[in-house]
Amino acid sequence: MHVLRAVPAAVSSALRGRDLLLWAAGLTFFSALGLVPLLLLALRGVALLFGPELVVDSARTVGGSLPSAHDPTAALVQLAEAATTTSWPWLLAALFPATLYGEGLRRGLVQAAGERVTKWTGWAGRITFLPVLLLAPLLVALPLSFASTVGRLYEGGGWSTVLGVVLSFHLDMVPVCVTVGLVFAFVGPVELPLKVVLAAGVGVGAMLTGFLHGFVVFLAIPVDWAIPYAGLQVPGGVAALGLWLFLLHGLLLFGYRTTLSTWDVLRRPESGRSP
Repeated sequence: MHVLRAVPAAVSSALRGRDLLLWAAGLTFFSALGLVPLLLLALRGVALLFGPELVVDSARTVGGSLPSAHDPTAALVQLAEAATTTSWPWLLAALFPATLYGEGLRRGLVQAAGERVTKWTGWAGRITFLPVLLLAPLLVALPLSFASTVGRLYEGGGWSTVLGVVLSFHLDMVPVCVTVGLVFAFVGPVELPLKVVLAAGVGVGAMLTGFLHGFVVFLAIPVDWAIPYAGLQVPGGVAALGLWLFLLHGLLLFGYRTTLSTWDVLRRPESGRSP
């Protein structure tokens, strides 16, 4: 009970007078630069390991099973085809912007940890993000390999759709939890014990996976995203996606701060007994 009371107080104290949303906005900017290159490299890795058909067919299946109010099929297929057909010199050019995502993560996590950003923070983030880049093809391959099964369940309606949501949640949760654990362990500025990284990866990863599934509900809302932009579809779509990335990164940074505060609280009794 002491921990349950102390952790929220510790998180509140660490964030008091600080702008978590501003950190999330900065991380979202870096994700806008690095997310598509990261996906291109990950999908190309999947194509090399398991064949390009898995990438393209899965993208078409996922797009077709999502709500039609805002049909993402064309964009997903275009991304998959670009990842599987782009020449290697062009694809390797995506490596640099992909590491910018790591820089944004490092900057955001440093601020959430209450530490100062230095001139080496960006490079540290890019280098420590490399394990995520290397494992990305395997992490993406898992949900893609079950895309046809989940797609049929989504399209079945009723309890079939419910089963599809449950299955896709657990399939997506595995790569998300692994990614969160890698980010906290390598990109984060604070060295954490393995047990803390594992617990945080599962807890924060499950929360982010649920939030990502909420995007499916968002796609089902028949509201034209382009209305605030005089009917321009591209700015409307970019703004809608940017909003969800902003909220997602806010949850990620809050989860990291909660992890650090929980670890601090758990260590207090030990420090109190030390001579």
